[in-house]
Amino acid sequence: MNDDDLNELIDAFTAECEEFLQSMETNLLAMEAAGLKERQAAVKEMFRAAHSIKGAGSMLGFQNVSAAAHTLEDCFVILRDRTDLSALEPTTVSVLLQGVDALKKITIESVQHSDVTTPDQTENLEAIAQIFAQFQAKYGKSEQSPVPAVSQSTAPETLKLIFEQQVPTLFNRLETELSQASEADLAKSVTALNQVYYQLSGLAGMLQLPDFGKVATALRDLIDSPDLTLQRLQSDGWTIAQNLQTARQQILEGRAIDIPEISPSPTPPDSPTPPEISPSPTPPDSPRLSDSPTPPEISPSPSPTVPPSPTLPVANPQRPTIRVDLERLTELVNLVGELVINRTNLELQESELRGEVKRIRRNIVDLNQFGGQLREEYDRLSFAEWRGGNGNSGLVKLAAAEPELPMIANGKSSPVHAHFDILEMDRYTEFHSTAAEVIETAQAISHSATKLDTLAMKFERSTDQLRRITEQLRSRVMQLRVVSFSRAVDHLPRALREMCLTYDKDVNLLLVGRDTKIDESLLDALRDPLIHLVRNAFDHGIEMPEVRKASGKPASGQIEIEARHQGGQTIITVADDGKGIDPEMIRRKVVTKGLATEEQAQEFSIAELYDFLFWPGFSTTEGVSDLSGRGVGLDVVRTNLRTVRGTVKVDSRLGKGTSFIIKLPLLLSITDALMVKTDHNKIAVPLDAVEEILHIKASEVHIAGNQPMLWWREEFIRLVRMQDLLEYSVVAPDAPSPDPLSLDEIPVLVLASTEGMLAVAVERLIGQQEIVVKPLPPPLSKPRGVLGTTILGDGRVVNILDVDDLVGQPVVNSSIAAVSGKVQETPASSSQSPQILVVDDSYTIRQLLSMTLTRARYRVVQAKDGVDALEKLQNGLDCSLAIVDIEMPRMDGFELLRSIRSTERFAKIPVAMLTSRSGAKHRQMAMELGANQYFTKPYSEAQLLQAIPKLIHHSII
Repeated sequence: MNDDDLNELIDAFTAECEEFLQSMETNLLAMEAAGLKERQAAVKEMFRAAHSIKGAGSMLGFQNVSAAAHTLEDCFVILRDRTDLSALEPTTVSVLLQGVDALKKITIESVQHSDVTTPDQTENLEAIAQIFAQFQAKYGKSEQSPVPAVSQSTAPETLKLIFEQQVPTLFNRLETELSQASEADLAKSVTALNQVYYQLSGLAGMLQLPDFGKVATALRDLIDSPDLTLQRLQSDGWTIAQNLQTARQQILEGRAIDIPEISPSPTPPDSPTPPEISPSPTPPDSPRLSDSPTPPEISPSPSPTVPPSPTLPVANPQRPTIRVDLERLTELVNLVGELVINRTNLELQESELRGEVKRIRRNIVDLNQFGGQLREEYDRLSFAEWRGGNGNSGLVKLAAAEPELPMIANGKSSPVHAHFDILEMDRYTEFHSTAAEVIETAQAISHSATKLDTLAMKFERSTDQLRRITEQLRSRVMQLRVVSFSRAVDHLPRALREMCLTYDKDVNLLLVGRDTKIDESLLDALRDPLIHLVRNAFDHGIEMPEVRKASGKPASGQIEIEARHQGGQTIITVADDGKGIDPEMIRRKVVTKGLATEEQAQEFSIAELYDFLFWPGFSTTEGVSDLSGRGVGLDVVRTNLRTVRGTVKVDSRLGKGTSFIIKLPLLLSITDALMVKTDHNKIAVPLDAVEEILHIKASEVHIAGNQPMLWWREEFIRLVRMQDLLEYSVVAPDAPSPDPLSLDEIPVLVLASTEGMLAVAVERLIGQQEIVVKPLPPPLSKPRGVLGTTILGDGRVVNILDVDDLVGQPVVNSSIAAVSGKVQETPASSSQSPQILVVDDSYTIRQLLSMTLTRARYRVVQAKDGVDALEKLQNGLDCSLAIVDIEMPRMDGFELLRSIRSTERFAKIPVAMLTSRSGAKHRQMAMELGANQYFTKPYSEAQLLQAIPKLIHHSII
């Protein structure tokens, strides 16, 4: 076995142990609130998990893991056989949880140190041994022998289970390798057989079956032979395989293993089949998964007779696996998204093709009608001319008309035709021939149109098939990277239980949406934020039992964690029913810590006050405890979420509880959306956020003050225009779009989110469409109300609405004004819009800030450092606000701020610091030097734009 193969096995062992250990911990925690039958089932499940770890550890040579798992397995045996599970004590669960923790540490240490016994391992092994001794002293010794041995009558239950379910898999692999061995791949076959030997010998050592180990040793002797050939490998290999099957059957029957020694006999080189190895043919139902079309022949030999083994169920062999780089998998996922976009483009072209075919058919019908009318008109004219004369005079008139309508074919005057009347012989002119050609051409075009119609139908069927294949491919690819949300929260019940025991609180944890699929790369970014939020809810939110009873609440608190998908995002909510957050307490803390003056603090909104909770070093607790007071919990939450483009928002009601809402973008989200038109723009609204689609009359709109309202399902909800919710503008070449609320019939979407319900009026409903959600890439900041973008089949980029951002927010008089006729309210200090000085040594940051401020109708002047900014000010630059970075060459932000405040001419200019330094020391220094506001990178564009008018207003006053 080479190093790569061994490392792959160890990786699989580590992952399997993590699952088994998590299963044991989950079952132990569930037993406390479960009934008797559920407890009995949980004990059996934990016994099997410990047994599996023991076996796997022994096979790979991790003897410390195997010994620890075996001791823990014995504890579960005592719990199963000697304990009254209906009266399970919490201390018993706590002790077993400690044992699981110790086994987890031993497993990690063994893998890291190649099973070398370290002092930590010794300590953990002794801890598990003490737990087993406590169980024996309290409940009595287990009646089962600690090490399974072969009985003379029947095999023990555990031994029988192993040889019925696990061993056949190894035998199947052995026989497959023997049957598929070739001269070219002989080295690979030897490597694979070496792995089989290690597993068999490890199994024999674990179960203390030396005779079975001797049979397996013959395989090692064979593959270690210096003169090993393909013929000998297959000849002796099949003998060893048959002997192993015989030994397995003898163990299952409880008999001693009696297998003759193998005496290798050379096989002739030209022998096409493996040698004879047993006295009787193998039954057709013997457990074997060999893929060889010509299995070895079985014929009599001098070896003793062995009864055929009975039919046993054979487990499926473990399927081979490969490891793929995460980047390659991400590229594959992105290509699937591009495939969906191009498939949408193909569907659009198919629709256009069908439309053109229908149009051609309509034109062909018109052409056929015209040709028929043309022929009828000619016949009518000819007959009218004939009736105008008498007898042959008609012929004379037609003949006279020949210069205008020349006769062709049999229409020419000839001795043969001269004596025929016009009714007795048809006469044709160029007019008639032209009409016939028109009709024939129309029929040919009709035939081609029929073929086009057939091709369009085939194209449509192919497109439908491509859609189904794309859906299957997308589903399979997404399954490669997603795991259940339970992987991120399964450790939380244990942590909460320990906190409840330590701090004398009774708190229940409710997990909703455990099967919600999330990208595996998000697990590491989620674990720390979730544990911090649970600790925060436990310490700051949930009151002590006596306090809860006094306020009319149940003594037991509840923390609920919910995960769900909505509109291309994963939304995780951590909510508690505790005392909530007092915004006035946060306001006082902000002033006390010197983060803002008392006047500034009074102007902060509730959302701005909640944002201070995520600042480094900020805490609402007076003292420092093991749970809180250090001001690092919620800071870790926001920092970790920013690494995966996630956001967190707080919603709290004093005395009712607090909710933390986490939004995470999906790696690739293909979802259904409703396409609408508003203000000359197409907007995609996630269909799962649309509660209902209505068409209402203008008379159904009610007015409360200045706010339109809609009566919907026995309640009034706000009615707003879509363009009033969005803060961006696209100048259209044509006239302004009509006001949706002024239409006779108003298309309305009722949107639902965690914030409530909102009715949105749009200009027109376009239809439902499957879209690929593409989040905005960094360093672009996410605009409020926009989730991301998608690309339509015709190549146009369309914004996707973020319903959660918009529902519950006030209507914004935004910058879509000039086109739609609305008047924009800009913060003006004079006849012109305010001018802002941006000082940063990073060209990218300066450009991003300038674009943001320009869109908001501010004038912008850039400076690359403090010296450049000071020169511009001294040269007469009139600015209403300066946004300054701290770390810059020549003159940093602190020096520039000190110079501005010390110069009487510039002293009243508001200065906002924008820096990546988020520590309290830098913030305190900036405030002491006279900074009016302090922002950290990456900054929130919405918060920055919201704060700028207030800063400029202060400078005017």
